[in-house]
Amino acid sequence: MKTPLQKEYTIKLANLNDQFCFFLFSREELNDKISNFSASVNPLFTTDLFNKNKYSSKIHVTLEKLPLFLEQNQTLNFGAYFSFSYEFLSSYIDDIMVTIEKINGVGLTSTEQKQDLETRLSCLIKKCGLGTPPQEIFDTISYLRLRRNYFTHVLETLNAKFLDIVTNKGQLLNTFWASSVSELDFTSSNVEEFKENETLDLLKLTRIILERIDSFVSGILNEDGIAELVTIELFETNPSRLNLDVIQKRISMVSSSAYNKYGIRLSNSIVEECVKRIGRK
Repeated sequence: MKTPLQKEYTIKLANLNDQFCFFLFSREELNDKISNFSASVNPLFTTDLFNKNKYSSKIHVTLEKLPLFLEQNQTLNFGAYFSFSYEFLSSYIDDIMVTIEKINGVGLTSTEQKQDLETRLSCLIKKCGLGTPPQEIFDTISYLRLRRNYFTHVLETLNAKFLDIVTNKGQLLNTFWASSVSELDFTSSNVEEFKENETLDLLKLTRIILERIDSFVSGILNEDGIAELVTIELFETNPSRLNLDVIQKRISMVSSSAYNKYGIRLSNSIVEECVKRIGRK
């Protein structure tokens, strides 16, 4: 089971991963080119060695300094790709909460709406009364959010909440994600730099978390709410006079759309009640 949001956001994350891989490809090509120069040209400038590149004058450093530029650029790019992946996850969570509210008819109080993103999601899911995903999922979202904040806000010290996760929950998260990551260490407070495999782990985790949340949420969505939402989407702006043939056709359309979007087979009685009420003249 799934929601329509899963495909939308996993495509965005896949495209981001492709761009990350392109950066790795470009980096290797540049490293290969640099390694082919002899040591004797180290004092020469980029304008001498890359004279066909119109941006060589913008850098204008000697060859021996290029590796440092590349290292700094790598840290910036790795952090940026991670930050983008978190933003996609954050946008997905905002959208999935709207979906839960629409379909299950639950909402957050004004006080609850002021909480952190992952706390709001957990609270909203609890209100559906069918349990919640493992707490480690929400703790990992907290880790991703706070680490992204450290990078994007150029903070000089670690947030107390982030240190609490690293100190008190880091080992639990390492155990929880042991089969999914290769280098990411939730107990490490060294978050200024992003290593290649660590960044790959972070990108991978955003996708896994999104899919796990979506799978859980799709299983707690109210069937009546799905039927009503799909019927509204299909027919509310295109009302028609109803007869038996129209009703049967609409039942088939709603049932098919609900299955394609949410992976659920609705009973005809649930769908019929909606199509007789919504989008009729």
